[in-house]
Amino acid sequence: MLTYLFYALATLFVFTLLARIVNSRLFEMIFCSGSVILNLIILATVYSQTGKLPVFNMFESFLTITFIMGFLGLISFFGNNGSSKIRLWVWIEIFLLFIIMFFFPKEPFTALYDSGYIFIVLFHTFRCISLALMLFASAWFIQFIIQREMDERTSLLAHQGRNYLVLSAVFFLSAEYVGTIWCQNGWGDFWMWSQNFFQSTIIVLYLMLAFHIPGKSRQSEDIRSIIGGLSGIFMLTLTVLRNMP
Repeated sequence: MLTYLFYALATLFVFTLLARIVNSRLFEMIFCSGSVILNLIILATVYSQTGKLPVFNMFESFLTITFIMGFLGLISFFGNNGSSKIRLWVWIEIFLLFIIMFFFPKEPFTALYDSGYIFIVLFHTFRCISLALMLFASAWFIQFIIQREMDERTSLLAHQGRNYLVLSAVFFLSAEYVGTIWCQNGWGDFWMWSQNFFQSTIIVLYLMLAFHIPGKSRQSEDIRSIIGGLSGIFMLTLTVLRNMP
């Protein structure tokens, strides 16, 4: 059942992307609305079957991420006209998520630990929100890179991208905080050297670099935008590597 719903959702998002490519705002909005609704239905189905939030394995967490990104894309229809260019990259990123999900089992999470423990739930939930916001921020930075002229409109693109990246960092650091509590209560220490901890450290360092490139020149702004634009792909790559068998 979930597999059929998955492919139906992927098809709707593909039609959403195609509608954006041919610049059909009406059909894009219709397909986007249908995608968000069906995505929510799938998440609700997973929750009803398992009794837990769909934020744990690759399949569940990516469906949660596509829902967040799809919802943000839907809201952008009511923003300025420039948001249509941003949505193109958002739909492309969602399409990439579905390609990745295609290679992973399309089934609910089989508990390997106490998935009802509040700090475990918060850790995975904050991670999902952080990745969704980071990918959304990347869309703004990518469009800024394309529109390199430093006028008011393109500066706004970089500013919005930075805002979403800051918000993503807040959720990521919140996930790390509750993760240390989970680790402390589960293994008696807040830090254990492992691949997962190392990847988290790399992401934190990457975010610090993105926020601390000095200067107000065009070159500094371009460097910040490139780092910001790659942030979503960077965290997505590490997430996939962490979930590889």
